Amino acid sequence: MVSWRGAVLAVVAVSACGPAADDPEAFGEDPRSEDLRQSDAALGTLNMHNLLTDEDMAGFEWVTVAQVQSFLTSKGSFLAGYTDPKWNKTAARLIVERSRAYDINPVYMLARIETESGLIRSGTSRNLEKATGCACPDSGGCSASWAGFGNQIECSASKFRNYLVDLEAGRTTVSGWKKGVAKRTLDNCLVTPANDATAALYTYTPWVGAYASQCGTSRWGGSSLVALLYRSFKSSGNWSARPALIIDSDNARNDATQARMSASANWTSSASAPGHFGTGYHYASAAPVSDAADFWFFLPVAGSRTVDAWWTSGSNRSAAAPFIAEDAGGSKLGTVYVNQQLDGGRWNSLGTFDFSQGWNRIRLSRWTSSAGVVIADAVRIR
Repeated sequence: MVSWRGAVLAVVAVSACGPAADDPEAFGEDPRSEDLRQSDAALGTLNMHNLLTDEDMAGFEWVTVAQVQSFLTSKGSFLAGYTDPKWNKTAARLIVERSRAYDINPVYMLARIETESGLIRSGTSRNLEKATGCACPDSGGCSASWAGFGNQIECSASKFRNYLVDLEAGRTTVSGWKKGVAKRTLDNCLVTPANDATAALYTYTPWVGAYASQCGTSRWGGSSLVALLYRSFKSSGNWSARPALIIDSDNARNDATQARMSASANWTSSASAPGHFGTGYHYASAAPVSDAADFWFFLPVAGSRTVDAWWTSGSNRSAAAPFIAEDAGGSKLGTVYVNQQLDGGRWNSLGTFDFSQGWNRIRLSRWTSSAGVVIADAVRIR
């Protein structure tokens, strides 16, 4: 094992972005300045098996062009004033739009650019034509068809999405990486990726590099540098908080691609009680039957989410209305009993659960020992 501790790092971005398995980018001069290399060395060490989470890779879809522009400006980046002549768009817009087009985190893309070209924290245009190291294998020079800043963002985002598509389908990537399967990197570290994101990182850059505690080489930054810079940029940027997703009992108010509510005809729609959310709510009498009102929500990647519920309170409500959290596979994550006689007209936390990728749901069951009616009004996921 080679540790970065006490070393002066000459970290070189290495990337395998083409179809050939384990074909890294040609080694070259470190694009970052000496003071940045020293600064990065002080940022810490990472777990080589779990560099980023799946949510890190596909999250932050709420990041705006203005936020990326502000971040580039704060770093003194050449890209803050750059407009790509072929795409006729600013660097900030290209980073956000092309990342979003492939469900890739724009903040990750910033880290990828800095790793490969040093353009984020530099005032020069050096390495602009190979900004993400995409289609720049060790076996030859960079592909002319992918040269240019906008093309590099498109190339990197699209190829990374292809890796994730294979992994999410249970396949290995083009170079044989897969979650839970041990494989050696080019710096001879035996890595077992803990998630799809880490497996995809090693597909793109099959080196652990200088910033993992277990193994690696101090000669190159590798995938550990991408992860380390991502964490730094994520914490130092002025990014918006993740917007909450609300599932209303009125489906006309829901985005059908993200949320829906379903209930049988035994549930009655009403708007008579004050304090309801939106246009109204549904209610049904408590009974020992399997007849839940379901609040469905879609997550593009697995992640931990806090769940809140809204109801109208009253003396005829159940004092133990059961809310059940289930993941996309139908596995029960937990049941929370709430007293709907109290705390109406506001959001009430049900707890935090680890949901899976796909359509998860919160079920309001009628099966409870406490008599009265149960109120299905709205659920919030944050």
